[in-house]
Amino acid sequence: MKLIHFYRQLFVEAARAYEPVWEEEAALGYRWHKRNYPLWEQFQIKDMDPDYPVLIYSLILPEAYLKTTIYEEIKRYPSKYELSIVILNRQIFLNATIQTDKLQDSLMGFLNQARGEFMNILDCIIQVTDEAELQAGLTPGV
Repeated sequence: MKLIHFYRQLFVEAARAYEPVWEEEAALGYRWHKRNYPLWEQFQIKDMDPDYPVLIYSLILPEAYLKTTIYEEIKRYPSKYELSIVILNRQIFLNATIQTDKLQDSLMGFLNQARGEFMNILDCIIQVTDEAELQAGLTPGV
């Protein structure tokens, strides 16, 4: 049994017991999505390293978050995971990635920790206004 299959089976069993709303998708590696909250979530297991699979948890944000300080907050946030942002199809994917040989929690522990970190980041972001919008708001009589 390949290690990626082992981690897939672990996730399937844990999701069935604790978060049965995860739905598996056909993808390279293994991918699941969860759409029962306002923000979509995605979990992937990929064979990016020849020895150890990589776990990727993503929180998918709508386009409105493009006009926030989320980029700065992701860069500043101290995490034991590799945090990144990907923009795809007018959506923002906040990604927390860890190689399985560095995993210190269960798979659900990883998901919950990454989810918590992203919620902390979202609590700190600030809406950025365009200079033209700011000027229009400051112009007398407008």
